[in-house]
Amino acid sequence: MTFWWSEDNYGQLLQCYALQKYLRDAGHEAYLIRYNFTSDVKTPIGIKLLKALNPYLVFRHLKHRIKAKKLQEEVRCHNRGFDDFRKKYIHQSDILYTTYSQLKENPPEANCYIVGSDQVWNFSFITQVKNSAIIHAYMLDFGAEATKRMSYAASWSMNALSTKLIKEITPLLQRFSYVSVREEKGVELCKQCGYEHAEHVCDPTLLLEADVYRKLYQSEHVQKLEEKYLLLYMLNNECDFDIQKVYDFAQERGLQVVYVTGNGVLDKREKCFATIPQWLCLVDNAEYVVTNSFHCCVFSSLFGKQFGVVKLKGKHSGMNMRMESLFTQLEIEPRWLGGDFSVLDTEYKPCAGRKSQKFLEVLNATN
Repeated sequence: MTFWWSEDNYGQLLQCYALQKYLRDAGHEAYLIRYNFTSDVKTPIGIKLLKALNPYLVFRHLKHRIKAKKLQEEVRCHNRGFDDFRKKYIHQSDILYTTYSQLKENPPEANCYIVGSDQVWNFSFITQVKNSAIIHAYMLDFGAEATKRMSYAASWSMNALSTKLIKEITPLLQRFSYVSVREEKGVELCKQCGYEHAEHVCDPTLLLEADVYRKLYQSEHVQKLEEKYLLLYMLNNECDFDIQKVYDFAQERGLQVVYVTGNGVLDKREKCFATIPQWLCLVDNAEYVVTNSFHCCVFSSLFGKQFGVVKLKGKHSGMNMRMESLFTQLEIEPRWLGGDFSVLDTEYKPCAGRKSQKFLEVLNATN
């Protein structure tokens, strides 16, 4: 169980691919449970009425609709081939579950359910949702009692849990045979929910060697760019950062800038809408990488690239702890991008990150 439906988030698909490949290489018949929680997001009618009567919220809604229409047009014009990647490289359930109730009524067959990685336990966005179906889905509250439940590198991406959330999660987490989380803070949050022995592990993308990813783009015959370049990869999260400085830095070094974003970044700069294999090739062969993406940092390190990280701010600032945990796991100094860009020339020793023997031991004990 993980996030899998994106059309533009390279890390989302690659973390799914990595954990599944790792499990299948270890002899397990792993497959993705295709659950999309969109239909389980229900806003109470009272809140809908309040929004309808608030001119500012009406304006914001209309602005969002206009942006969504532009986004659909962008996706239509620039197909990144994510569906093709899913079909070719990820084993999936035949059933597409669109609600938690469907998971309860017709649960996927398995000896063991695993949830993770990505922000599968980040429930901060459902504070106004009418029911807690999404919580129960990603806490694996479906299927037979005899089925083992585990998490691998599940990310809370939250600094604190409300009392209400702790009360809801605590009995669900007690059913797990093994719990691991992606951030150090997550271990503490698990303790708040009564689970004392959660393990801090590396993201599943770090379970595979760099050459495994190189084979992905080599098998697709992706051509390397002839000119030297800096890769700028930015997700559509709030940052206090002037992108022009990246272009100035690249010009000083005689480099081109290859600019890749998530969908919906509507600035007027020229962008590259890479496929997943193309994106891996771009990271692997860049002179420098500048990004605000966790997984782009992971792959920059795997490929031994000089990279700098842009801090997130505002409502997204809590996700910066993912980067801090990553720096710790990789045993490198923080690579936050300062105003002088000096970190891009700071050497570091790439490290694959810590792997969990306990995870495989518990999994291999599954009948």
